[in-house]
Amino acid sequence: MKKQEYLLVVIIGLFLLAYVLDAVVDPLSINLVSPYHYFNPKILTLYPFTTTSIVIKAIGLFITCLWLLSFMGTKYQVKGAILLAVSGLMQLYALQDVATNAQVIPLEWSLSFTLAGVALLLPAILFIVIGLFKQTHKSLQEEPKQESEP
Repeated sequence: MKKQEYLLVVIIGLFLLAYVLDAVVDPLSINLVSPYHYFNPKILTLYPFTTTSIVIKAIGLFITCLWLLSFMGTKYQVKGAILLAVSGLMQLYALQDVATNAQVIPLEWSLSFTLAGVALLLPAILFIVIGLFKQTHKSLQEEPKQESEP
């Protein structure tokens, strides 16, 4: 098996573990102003199984995004832009879902989107910075063209 296949097995395992944890506890039914308010130490310790499930799902989403990007070429700036967009969309969706109390998806998944979206900011910034450094390095390595004398 290749490294990517092992990673797929890990991702599936994380989602299965989160599903089992969700099956053990009741669905989360608290009113939050925003998804970020859940990550208050008082609430985190009040719902330990749910918090564990949220973190596991967020890790699974985080790894899934990076795993999918591993199939792309080495255009670091493009990868960074994609991760930045995905991070923003995940956080905006979670914010809308919690603020409107729409419950299109369970609250646990919305909170996982929030956590994964915040975590995806770090690799997005790293990819963009690496891409800029590689582009600068490449432009510095190019030798200036010398004009030929007639």
